[in-house]
Amino acid sequence: MGDQLHFIQLEAIVVVLGLLVLLADLFISESARRSLGYVAAGALCLVFLLSFHGSYVALADGKAFGGIYRLDGLALFFKRFFLLTAIFVLVFAVDFASRLKGGVSEYLAFILFALSGMMFASSANDFSLLFVSIELITVTFYILVSFQRHRIHSLEAGVKYLILGAVSSAFLVYGIALVFGEVGSLKFDAIRAEHAGLLGNNVFLFGMLFVFAGLAFKISAFPFQVWAPDVYQGA
Repeated sequence: MGDQLHFIQLEAIVVVLGLLVLLADLFISESARRSLGYVAAGALCLVFLLSFHGSYVALADGKAFGGIYRLDGLALFFKRFFLLTAIFVLVFAVDFASRLKGGVSEYLAFILFALSGMMFASSANDFSLLFVSIELITVTFYILVSFQRHRIHSLEAGVKYLILGAVSSAFLVYGIALVFGEVGSLKFDAIRAEHAGLLGNNVFLFGMLFVFAGLAFKISAFPFQVWAPDVYQGA
């Protein structure tokens, strides 16, 4: 078990950092909370550098937790990409946080929790881990969209996002259930091994259609992007 924890060390550090940011709210002054974004961004720079450490890179092409978690070159690329993006987001969030009436630590912590979900999703080798990771990202986004509770437009955008997100999750779960019913496994390796025989299976193709529709809804890809402008404007 200890060896497997090495695979998720980056994600674990990000989650712990988010919890520390939340706890810091109890011990520092309100003016000092504004600079928490810079502190969190600096900590993520260290995590980014850790992703290049030889002991971590040596884990590439390995699997953990029964094969549901896979660390390969593509996963490493996306982890580093998400880390870099989050660093810039946290730096830019400092200016926005200064305009918040409260909850600066929570705002920054939810950005970090969303980042951990993205990093888990990049290493998902199983539909169950992929779904949980995406939902972690989505739930934090629900909260961030409606974070300015004193603004009616922000609350309206949050409710719209919640309803539409629930519909897309239903599509995703239904598609995963159909795929599991035909393949007998949620692991991507099993699906890849049997893909030749599954391409003529209408139930499997129908399930994958629902999966792609759910994912497209989540990322507002065409033609499922119509909700995005309204929600973004309200947020």
